[in-house]
Amino acid sequence: MMTRRQMQSLMTAFGLMAGTRALAADNPFLGRWTGVLAAGAVRLTLRLEIDAKGVTLFSVDQGNARIPASRVAIEGERIKLAFAAIKATFEGALTDERHIDGTFTQGAPLPLRFTRGEVAEATPEPAYPPLMRELLNDKRLAAYTPGMAAAWSRGTQSEIFAAGARSSEDEIAVQMEDQWHWGSITKSMTATLCARLVDAGAIKWTTKVGEVLDERGSPVPAAYREATLLHLLSHRAGLQPNLDGINMVFYSRDPLPDPRAERRKWALAALKQKPVGPVGAQNVYANNGYIIAGAMLEQLSGKSWETLIQTELFTPLGLTNAGFGAPGRPGQVDQPLGHAVNGHKRKPMPVGPGLPTDNPVALGPAGRVHMSMADMLLYLRAHRDRPVSLLKGESWDALHTPHFGDNYALGWVVRPDGALWHNGSNTMWYGEVLVDAKTGTVAAACANDAAPDTMTAVGSVLMSARAAAKPV
Repeated sequence: MMTRRQMQSLMTAFGLMAGTRALAADNPFLGRWTGVLAAGAVRLTLRLEIDAKGVTLFSVDQGNARIPASRVAIEGERIKLAFAAIKATFEGALTDERHIDGTFTQGAPLPLRFTRGEVAEATPEPAYPPLMRELLNDKRLAAYTPGMAAAWSRGTQSEIFAAGARSSEDEIAVQMEDQWHWGSITKSMTATLCARLVDAGAIKWTTKVGEVLDERGSPVPAAYREATLLHLLSHRAGLQPNLDGINMVFYSRDPLPDPRAERRKWALAALKQKPVGPVGAQNVYANNGYIIAGAMLEQLSGKSWETLIQTELFTPLGLTNAGFGAPGRPGQVDQPLGHAVNGHKRKPMPVGPGLPTDNPVALGPAGRVHMSMADMLLYLRAHRDRPVSLLKGESWDALHTPHFGDNYALGWVVRPDGALWHNGSNTMWYGEVLVDAKTGTVAAACANDAAPDTMTAVGSVLMSARAAAKPV
């Protein structure tokens, strides 16, 4: 199954060229083909353009991100494609003159039907059984993941489920009150913090990077000067997704008394990278954008992002088990541990100084929050109920509205049915959340590893949690 995290790879791929053999003019695959890839809570429209020069894949829902095929093999009515930029393949066959049926693989395989033309055939969303603990445990066992938890809420009703172990190397069971790492689901929290400060007049959605982060004698590069807070939070600032791996090793993963200097250093390094395109032109999913937004808030407020989000979001919402980095105390298994993946094996990653158990501290605004399922439900219910005590109505609208013609709002993906969704992973955990204001339901699911099979299981469990919450 292609998960949202894997879909993020589609969003980051941009403008790459590939050399493939010219296709004959009578090749039956020539033309435009459109399909819908269903992955748990998310449905992604993909388009193939096949002409005499080669094959290009477009991610229609993500600003038509362009991904040329790195390898094309056509034998009769069968086609094999590779997309090196996103580490994906498609293998299929013509089942008639209007359809290519096959399998799209990016970490895990998903069935995909392409229909000739610009309109994909409607496919109903799969029916998911309501979540029960037995179902959660079955999904966990099938994915070889040590521990999983899920929760749902409708109105004031809620239910939390947990199954499995905190570590693959002991038998300490996960508990309903345990804390889970939520990765990039932190992004909607950072966006909500920005909205709080917009309401307070400390920043505007139109505030530009150059207005805040210029340094004497070292202005923000021209390519990014005009990028606004709204561009950053919508992945439209033209930024590279991350710093390259070699540079990331110079940033601390251990808690810092004051992370502002490291975060600003990261932000300025990101602003020195070559842009992937003009500001506003394309959705390119970038942790860097949220880190820069966090650095802007810090510059304007004089407070760290950690302090701001605690005082402006966690405390007002009553989140008592929210924090930063991998949960738990060093040397103990008092919370679930994240796990590295090797096939079906899971290696626990203990918490402690000098251990690579999470993203660097500087990356906090993009993906470093942990919290319990109960706290996550409180947070999701705030986005469902939109309390004016937290934000003005227009600020809730800004958070939940895509601003640039795709389906990405501010830290949220907007599904075709209007529900809000996002996922997150630090490569050792994986989680997904959903807010469906129309039915008054919210749901969350998480696991303490991030294998492809685990991502598949979490996506399925999330939809079963939603099914349990929806009114009959």
